Amino acid sequence: MNNTFLVIALLYSSLVGYSQTNQNKVLVCSYEFNKNRELKDWKIEGEGKSFIRNGKLILEPTYFQLLKKLMDEGKISKKNNSDEYQPYIIEAMTKKYGKNISGYFAKVTTETDANKKEAQFLGGSFNFWNKKFQTEDSYSIEFDFKALYPTPLHMVLFSALGTNGKGIFDKTLPVRNGISSELMAGELNNYRISYLEPQRKTANLRKAPGRKMLYEGEDIVSKDLNKTYHCEIKKIKDQISYIIDGKTIFTYKDDKPLEGGYWGFRLMPCALGEYDNIKVYNYK
Repeated sequence: MNNTFLVIALLYSSLVGYSQTNQNKVLVCSYEFNKNRELKDWKIEGEGKSFIRNGKLILEPTYFQLLKKLMDEGKISKKNNSDEYQPYIIEAMTKKYGKNISGYFAKVTTETDANKKEAQFLGGSFNFWNKKFQTEDSYSIEFDFKALYPTPLHMVLFSALGTNGKGIFDKTLPVRNGISSELMAGELNNYRISYLEPQRKTANLRKAPGRKMLYEGEDIVSKDLNKTYHCEIKKIKDQISYIIDGKTIFTYKDDKPLEGGYWGFRLMPCALGEYDNIKVYNYK
């Protein structure tokens, strides 16, 4: 009798779990990047470009080719060291923008004095936002990812809204130039997970505003740079999971979770990546 009851209980639990994670999973959008018109749903902020090649989405920072040449020649390292590459980007952007380059500086706290801030150049990175489809409170974002150069850093951005509750493209929000302080210390709520960091070897979950470090997980996608990985970010209410090739790398419970919102990707100046099969689901 007890064994029968246990079997029934296990079956019921399994069915409930199946219902919550499968039957209520509703496709919001899907991108296979077979046609250029798919790029019309996206917006770039900062110094970068997107294009389709052989049915794959390529995300490339504006000054990547310049930095790649310097890295290949050994003039700068492949460690995503901003002190090394920033002088070259500042020179290139000054030629392009002149005095307007000031929009790529931000006041940040100094390493030696937490109460002191100084202007620091943060340009060269870019955000690639999907501007057409927002997520609800519980959702998943799936995509295939392959590194096209072994340098950091890639990020996926999600649950992004203005701190005033408005959409991230609302005209009352300040203009953004793709610099990190606009995401982490500005007027946006969002999560981000960073990946492809061979030196650091962690995939970091942060929350904004405040650039709060929530969790450091294993950076699986750095293990084999020739491989295409299937990545998934799943947010079910207050729980955020990072999943690679069907394996859950971590699940984090946020005591004060963000809800749904906009989502997209972010690249640092030395990164180059291939994306495909992007799918977003809401969980009803």
